[in-house]
Amino acid sequence: MKNFIFTSYSFLFVFLSIFTFGQGDKKIVAKIEKDVVEKQLKIKALVTNNTSTYQELNYLLISIKKGASGNLSNNKQSGKFSINPNESKALSEMSVNLEQRDAIKAFLYIRDEQTQKLLAKDSLEINQDYFKKSVSVVEKEEAFELSGLMIDDTKSKVGRDFYDLFYIQYSQIPDKTNSAITITELPARGTSGQINIQVDDKLVYSFMTNPSEDYLKEQLDYTLRYIKDYNARKNLIKNEFIY
Repeated sequence: MKNFIFTSYSFLFVFLSIFTFGQGDKKIVAKIEKDVVEKQLKIKALVTNNTSTYQELNYLLISIKKGASGNLSNNKQSGKFSINPNESKALSEMSVNLEQRDAIKAFLYIRDEQTQKLLAKDSLEINQDYFKKSVSVVEKEEAFELSGLMIDDTKSKVGRDFYDLFYIQYSQIPDKTNSAITITELPARGTSGQINIQVDDKLVYSFMTNPSEDYLKEQLDYTLRYIKDYNARKNLIKNEFIY
């Protein structure tokens, strides 16, 4: 009987330890809240500090909207902030006009102000299937306004992880291409898939998926390099026709 009681308490202790450890993993929590009022989508960025220390962080809140006609628009807000231990804070709020066949994606990233390490993220999707249809034509005026626009057409967690890494890194580049960048994921043999990166509907780089974070970062470096080379060649050709 004593052995049974001891075993029961031991099991309970292990269970609570695992549960507590799992809760403790989320030291900084990012959250996007939404509210729709009369065709207006209100997106609010929130953060919670579950640690026992004062934190200096920064945030990036981005929304991408695709209208029924295929027009693309985006909105970005970012900034530095501080947060006390065990505090929740509203960071930013944006309002987006939402019609019946509009598709919207929003992303929130929280990073350490000093190290720039990604600490937490959250995302929101509305009518995401509409994003799967590629935009056939992007007008020059739109392309100028939407410099650096990225479209996510990944399918798996690995694909979304790579897209998030790419989005964070590419968003900080000052000189972006005026063309939309589309990241798609295609099935392949076995359990792996293939990630394709397209600029101007042209394939500039592709690689097989792998869940390793180091591998994804390596592919991110290759992707940024190939996009830079593509833009350089494009600008060179364009300049040859300027007299």
